[in-house]
Amino acid sequence: MTFGVQSHKQSASAVTRFTRLLILTALAVVFGAHISHARPLVLSIDASKNVRSNTAASLALSDFEALLSHSLSGVQITHYARTCRVRIVLPEVSPNRDLCIPGPSVRPYLCTAVPDASYRWQSKKRGGTVTLRLTAVSPEGVAAGLYGLLQEKLGFRFYHPRESIIPSHNNWPLPEHFTFSGSPRFEKRGFHLHTQHPIELTEQLMNPLQPNAFEEVKEYIDWLARNGQNTFQFFLLREVDRKTWPDHARRIVEYAHRRGIRCGIEISLSMIQQQAFQLITLLRPYPSYQRQVDDTLAWLFQAPWDYVSLDVTLGEHLPFLDKLLPDVQMHIEQQVEKRHGARLMYATHVIGAKDGTKVRRPKLPNSGIMIHTVMCYSASEANAPVYGNKNQRFMLEAAIAENKKRETWYWPESSYWVGFDTSVPLLLLPYLDVRRADIETMAALGVSGHLTFSSGWEWGYWLIDWSIARWSWQLQDNGKKRPTSPLSRLAELNNDRELQRLMRRALTLQNTYLKERELLRFMAALTPFSELPPPFNRPFQPEPKFRYEWLLHEATPAEAQQALAQPLADLEKYASHMGEIVKLLGERIEQLSAAGQIGESQAKLLSELERGLRVTALRAEHRELTLGALLAKRSNDHSHSAAALLTRARLVRQQAQAIVLKQEGIYRYPVDLLARRRVSMTAYPFGYLYPAGRLFFWEREEEQVEHERFDVLFMNLWDFRRTLGLGSLFFR
Repeated sequence: MTFGVQSHKQSASAVTRFTRLLILTALAVVFGAHISHARPLVLSIDASKNVRSNTAASLALSDFEALLSHSLSGVQITHYARTCRVRIVLPEVSPNRDLCIPGPSVRPYLCTAVPDASYRWQSKKRGGTVTLRLTAVSPEGVAAGLYGLLQEKLGFRFYHPRESIIPSHNNWPLPEHFTFSGSPRFEKRGFHLHTQHPIELTEQLMNPLQPNAFEEVKEYIDWLARNGQNTFQFFLLREVDRKTWPDHARRIVEYAHRRGIRCGIEISLSMIQQQAFQLITLLRPYPSYQRQVDDTLAWLFQAPWDYVSLDVTLGEHLPFLDKLLPDVQMHIEQQVEKRHGARLMYATHVIGAKDGTKVRRPKLPNSGIMIHTVMCYSASEANAPVYGNKNQRFMLEAAIAENKKRETWYWPESSYWVGFDTSVPLLLLPYLDVRRADIETMAALGVSGHLTFSSGWEWGYWLIDWSIARWSWQLQDNGKKRPTSPLSRLAELNNDRELQRLMRRALTLQNTYLKERELLRFMAALTPFSELPPPFNRPFQPEPKFRYEWLLHEATPAEAQQALAQPLADLEKYASHMGEIVKLLGERIEQLSAAGQIGESQAKLLSELERGLRVTALRAEHRELTLGALLAKRSNDHSHSAAALLTRARLVRQQAQAIVLKQEGIYRYPVDLLARRRVSMTAYPFGYLYPAGRLFFWEREEEQVEHERFDVLFMNLWDFRRTLGLGSLFFR
C-alpha cells in the first residue's frame, strides 16, 4: 500500500509538472505572439532620385507618408530598408515625360499635352515581406497611384478641401496578393470655381490681403491633387488690384504646377454683368481694341497660365460680341496662342444667339471649346427647362461635332446658386445622377477634358464635387472594372444597407417629383429677371408657366385652380414622402452611432445630408402653403383663409430655420464669410449662403402673398447696379 501511495504521488507530481509545462508553453506562445504583434510595423518606401526630384511626385510622397503615419498605429516608415514587413516600390520615371494620352477616337487636331497619369499596383508576399509595386510612366502617375492607394484601397476619404477621413489601422490592412489600377477617363480633369459668385474661395483668389488667402487656395489645390485632378480654373473679377494681384496669381499657378495641375483663368471680352474682368472697355475705343487686348494680356500673363477661357457675351441674354467685333476675337485667340504660348478655350452658353445660332464657336482651329450645361440636368435628357430651352441636347450635338475638329472639354455644373439650390437651400441629389451619366456619355465620345463648374460645397454639395472627381477615373480590382452608381461614393462613407436604401429612395423621389413632375419650377425661388415686365422677363432657371400677378388678378377662379391643382397635390405628396424618408434616416444614423458602427466624422456627414434633405421636405410644405394662400385669395372658402395658411407657412419656416442654424454650426469656413452680409469683390454684398441663412426666399414669398406684391423691387436682395455693371461700358 505504501508503495502504491508513493507511486500515485509520483505520478500526480509528474502530471502537475507536465500541466505547468503546458501552461508555460501556452503563455509563451501567446506572449510571444503579442510581442510579435506589438512590434512596430516597418514600412519601407523605395523611391529613386528621379521620383524625389519631381515636385508632383515628391509632394505627393511626403503627403502619403504623413497620412500613413496618422493612420497606421506605431508604423515606422523608412526607405530602402533591408528588412521590413511591407515594402512599397515606386517606379523609375522620367521627370520630362509629357505625352498626350491617346483617346478612344483619332483626333485630327493638336491636343494640349498632359502626362499619362495611369497607374497599376501589384501586391505579392515573399518570405515575411509584402511588396506593393507601382507601375506608372510619369511623376503624375506616381502621385495619382499613391493617392489612389490611400483613397481607393486603404479607406481614406478626401471629400472636402478642409476635411478628410483618416482611417485607423492597427496593422497593414490589405490582402497579401492583389492588383489594382486606375486610368483617367479624361486627359484634363478638374474644376472651375465660379468666383462670380461669393463662394468659399472667391475673396482668397482675388485678394492677396485676405487673411490666409494663399494658404486656403493651397488647401484646395492639394484637394485636387489628392483626388487625381490636373486642371484648375476660376473667373477673374474686374476689381482685382492691378498692382498686387499678379504676384498672388503667379504664386498660385506655380504651386499648382508643382502639384502637377494646369491652371487657367476665365475672362470676358467685355461682359458687363457680375463684375466680370474685361479685356476691353467697349465704349472707349481709344486706344484701339487690339492695343487694349495686347496690354491686358501682357498684364495677365505675368502669371504663367496654361490656358485662358474667353467669354464673348455682354452678359446672359445679352448680345454676343463675336459678330460685332470678329477681328478682336480673332486677335485674342492668336495672341494667347502665339505670343503667350497658352491654349485659348472658348466658353459656350446654353443661351442661343439672337440669330438663332445655338452654340457659338471660336475663330481659330487651334482654339478649344468648353461645352456648358447647367443645373441638375444632363446633356442628353429630353426635358431640361433651363434658360428657355426645352433641353440641352444641342450642347451634346455641339460636343460631338466639335470633338472632331478641336480640343473639346465638357463643362457641367455641380451647383447653380442664385435662387436654385444652396441659396434656398435645397440639397438636390439629381446632380449626382446626371453628372455621372454625362461622364459616361462624354468619356464614350472621347472628349479630352471634363471641367466641373462649381458654386459652393456646403449643404452636402461637397459630395457632388467629390463624386465627380472620383468618377473621372476608371478603377479596376484584380482586372475587373469597379462599378459605380450615383450614390457609390456616399456608400463609401458607410456601408449600411438600410442607409443606402433610404438614400436611393430619396434620389428616386427627387427625380420623380422635382424633375419629372417639374416641382423645381416651384421649389426654386424666382430670379429677379422673372419678375420684370415683358420683354425683360427672360428665363433662367425653371419657373412656373404663369405669372403670379396673372394668377391673382387676371385668371378666373377656374383658371387659377387649374394652374395650381397638380403642383399643390405634388408638393404635398413630396413633402410627406420625403418627411418619412428623413425621419427613418435620422433614426438609422442615431442607431448606428449608438452601436459604435459609425464614427463621429461619418455621423456628422450623414447628419448634414439628412438635414439637407429634411429642408427640401419643409420647403415643399412651405411652398404648398404659400401657393395655397395665394389661391385662397381668389376664392370664398373661409375654412382655408389666406391668413391661416400664411400663419402655418411661417411656423414651417421656423422649423427650417432651426435646421439652418444647426447646419451653420458645421460650415468649414467662417459663417461671416459664407452666410452674412459683407464687402465682396463680386456683385453680391454677402456670402453665397446669406439667403439660406435667413431663409430669405421663404419669407419673401410669404410677404409677397400677404401684400400682393410680385414686382422685382419688393424686398429686393440684389444690388442691380453692381450685378448689371453698366458703368463698365465706359470705365474699367
